[in-house]
Amino acid sequence: MAIREGKWKCPYCGGVNRGRDVACAGCGATRDQDVSFFLEEQAPEVTDEALLDAARSGADWLCSHCGSSNRPVASRCETCGAERGDSAAREVREHPLEPKVPPPPPAAAAQARARWPSRLLPVLVLLALALGGGVAWLLLRTTDVAVTVAGFEWERTIEVESLRTVRESAWADQVPSGARTLSRERAVRHHERVQVGTERVKTGVRDLGNGFFEDVYEERPVYRDRPVYEERLTYEVERWRPARRAESRGSDRSPRWPELRLARNEREARRSERLLVLLRGEKEHRLAVPADRWQALAEGQPLTAVVRHGEVLELR
Repeated sequence: MAIREGKWKCPYCGGVNRGRDVACAGCGATRDQDVSFFLEEQAPEVTDEALLDAARSGADWLCSHCGSSNRPVASRCETCGAERGDSAAREVREHPLEPKVPPPPPAAAAQARARWPSRLLPVLVLLALALGGGVAWLLLRTTDVAVTVAGFEWERTIEVESLRTVRESAWADQVPSGARTLSRERAVRHHERVQVGTERVKTGVRDLGNGFFEDVYEERPVYRDRPVYEERLTYEVERWRPARRAESRGSDRSPRWPELRLARNEREARRSERLLVLLRGEKEHRLAVPADRWQALAEGQPLTAVVRHGEVLELR
């Protein structure tokens, strides 16, 4: 794994020193327990054998008497001469790579937003609420209108299907029974994720506690999408399809279904009816109503219609 030399900032004079330097080049102070190492983003890989040996020799130890930092090979403190004894070594820590974040917005845009007069915001909110309330009132406002039942209409419809030969295609396990196969082909039905190997990915750096850092890697699986081929068939099969509609209409009170004659390859699919009442007031309206209401109304009967934008919503 690659070794890179870090740096440290002197807490006394502020000078920045190389990771290998035990004492500050500016004021001579030793790097004590308050010093933290940092690694610049573009720090080159160390290739010098002597520096590599120093990096791999272990973390510095901090003298328990004077707090000075000493290399791991030293048995006595280079500052005060005290024996190492039970003096603790610097902690070796791993620092994961920080995720990349999008750049902040341009300063000009940020300043423009900052200049927006915040005192106008409550006014704009009130205007928006007032405008929205007015629009909603106009859209939802209803009017009661006096109307009279002027007549009735009805419509009844029967939809007819016919059995037809159609051409379709499907995967082999989805072909319906009774189908007549016309052709077969191999095609991609789906893709599946398969591991094809591993890749070595840098995940962070390890602070070795002596001014040097070591790149941290891990093996991660590499996947690709592999097509899965299956047999796809083109076939003919009999299907019921919409063919025609039989309709009947009238303006009496006795709705009737249309006369229906089915051919040998036809069947009745669905029946539907629409019952309308004709209303006369300031304007004429036609309103579809349920069967029980339609039968209960009488011609000439006065009613109140609830109208919105010229459309009758209900009768009272």
